[in-house]
Amino acid sequence: MKPSRYNRLFQSSDGTWLAFNSWSTALAEIEPAQKEFVEALLADPERTPCETPEKRDIREALVRAHFLIDDDEDELSTAKADLERDRHRVDQLFLTIAPTLDCNFRCDYCFEEHLKVSMSKKVQDLLLAWCDAKSKPCEALAVTWYGGEPLLPSAYPVVERLSAGFQALCEKRGMRYDATLVTNGFFLDREKMLRLKELGVAKVQVTLDGPPDEHDKRRHLIGGRGTFWRIIENLRATIDLAEFQLRVNVDARNSLRALEVLEILKEQGLHTRVRPYLAQVTHDGAACGNIQELCYSSTDFARMEVEIYREAAKRGLGLSRYPFRLAGAFCTADRLNGFVVSPNGLLFKCWHEVTMSPEKSIGSLLDGQRPFQVSNENKWLAWDPLAKSGCRSCEVMPLCHGGCPLEALRHPERDRGACEHYKFHLEPLLEIRHRHPGPESATGPARDVACK
Repeated sequence: MKPSRYNRLFQSSDGTWLAFNSWSTALAEIEPAQKEFVEALLADPERTPCETPEKRDIREALVRAHFLIDDDEDELSTAKADLERDRHRVDQLFLTIAPTLDCNFRCDYCFEEHLKVSMSKKVQDLLLAWCDAKSKPCEALAVTWYGGEPLLPSAYPVVERLSAGFQALCEKRGMRYDATLVTNGFFLDREKMLRLKELGVAKVQVTLDGPPDEHDKRRHLIGGRGTFWRIIENLRATIDLAEFQLRVNVDARNSLRALEVLEILKEQGLHTRVRPYLAQVTHDGAACGNIQELCYSSTDFARMEVEIYREAAKRGLGLSRYPFRLAGAFCTADRLNGFVVSPNGLLFKCWHEVTMSPEKSIGSLLDGQRPFQVSNENKWLAWDPLAKSGCRSCEVMPLCHGGCPLEALRHPERDRGACEHYKFHLEPLLEIRHRHPGPESATGPARDVACK
């Protein structure tokens, strides 16, 4: 036996010793009387005697939790193989579809163009035909409705028509169909959600950036009118019809008030029905150039995030974060079979890059794939976080696999990818979980459900 390269043994602020393995994500409290033995076992398991039943039980527990592994196990090679298998699988097709880039909101940190165009029936028919051809070897089709705002009156008929087409295709092929909706929540009334449920939408993400006064300054209608209570009203009307995830975008303006929205959800009887998570506001592509000075760096955001989680735990607000190991791809952008479809039929890899302009596209439903688009796609598919020395040596690599591919590809000179916040706040995050155990409220889906 040998120790896993992904072990971490540390002392929390109250003096408790904790052990964590980022491969299995096992967290264990070490009794003071056993600390010296566990340290020796994790340093050199073959030369550490286990002469008592208690010590043998500890050793077996460490084996089960992946703290100790077989001598011939190569975790780095396994991680690379798992990553490549998942990224290049063809049994699933992942589509993020923007039926429009227009929106009824004007959020100052938004990176989109708000072009008043919706997907034509010609492009819809081409998308259905393309999907039919592309999904022949597939067992599942996963669709995320995005935008712009996909529930705009001009865009919602596109969602209805394409959803019906995807359901028919999956029924014909015997494929599983999963659909997620990313919406600002303004048009999500009960009648519409009932129809969306019929159309296979089982997961919905909405965004609230704090209490009414703070949210309405940031996420208001084009004319400036607030939107907070309309979204709350729609949540109350639809909460029983889907699994809801709540995104709270955080920067220096609202970080101290992020928990107030959860208090309001509690008052409204909604807090146990939504899965809240915090998201870092970045200035790349933001509509307002002044947003940069209000955005946290990754390290500063991690520190602030821990304080919010710590306070949420004290208040019992159900906002928590616990590390999970990625099975492979970080998001749809680095998947072979992951695509973002713009209203005019252009294909992209990343949600942040979807526009009506072809420069960063990887193909088109209308005229196939041009040489420059092949090059664009190759850039994404060639991304290999384990080619980076910093990622190979990182003890939290199984939790992020190099982080956001877009951010990593913007900085090819770095010896690492785009580090997830776990890199900066893992120990205090684990300490919070140890003191306040409870259900995770922001795990896997948060990665792929929305960059806005």
